[in-house]
Amino acid sequence: MATRKEIVVLIVLILLIVVLVKVVEFFRVNVVEADASKFVLEDLYANYPDADIEIMIIKEKYNDANEKYFEIKARVTEGAYTPCPERMHIYYNYPVQNFVTQPSEYITTNCEVCTEGTCTIAFSEEAIIASHTFPGTEEVSGFISSYDTYPEVSEEASDWIVKWDSAVSTEYYVVAVSKQGEISSVEEIQKE
Repeated sequence: MATRKEIVVLIVLILLIVVLVKVVEFFRVNVVEADASKFVLEDLYANYPDADIEIMIIKEKYNDANEKYFEIKARVTEGAYTPCPERMHIYYNYPVQNFVTQPSEYITTNCEVCTEGTCTIAFSEEAIIASHTFPGTEEVSGFISSYDTYPEVSEEASDWIVKWDSAVSTEYYVVAVSKQGEISSVEEIQKE
């Protein structure tokens, strides 16, 4: 027969094992948003070292086994301050789930926007491209090809305002691009 001391030691060992299992389970299941953000940013910077990167949305989800994970949407813009920025949205699940995430979504590519269907200018990269490729922006296009230029973009209620400037020119251009995909105005401004 087991002595009382052996029974107490056995109970303590069982309790210790249960506590250790719970601690391991806690750290394994307790995925935090900061870990997800860090993982995604590290992956994006490794794959797109010269790009402008931003995490747009992080949604907490649960899989079929009731384990928490995060569904993440990130923005990657290559050539952000050029006449033809390329923007894409990349999707992640962290930690990785047993299903395929949706493929990357290309917002701008080949310096084109609104090539078919209804035109909505939803992102600054689209406004930059529209500001020198849409009908009525030929002067701006010529300015961009004549000088080393850079765009500055701001958003107003119904328009994107794109300013094209150059360190060596005596003028700059301000183009208002409506969010409905039309050029609202093109203004050449002389520097003082």
